[in-house]
Amino acid sequence: MKVPRTSQQQFKAARRVALSDAQPGDLLFFRIDRKISHVAIYIGNGYFVHAPSSGKTVSVANLDNAYYRKHFDRAGRLHRGK
Repeated sequence: MKVPRTSQQQFKAARRVALSDAQPGDLLFFRIDRKISHVAIYIGNGYFVHAPSSGKTVSVANLDNAYYRKHFDRAGRLHRGK
């Protein structure tokens, strides 16, 4: 599977899925200052893994967190080609 490099490219390449239908491995897109600028990998039950910011440790977070819920835009699934 090829994964586009930037959050904008990933957003454009992903097929939108309802959060209730998200599966582990799907991407979660976050909109900050009107543009998609953060992407996380969904791991199930509202949890996702992400790199919070440059220089920070990769961590697990939950969409119940007010900050992430506020900035959450959509879930998406990349095509798993041959």
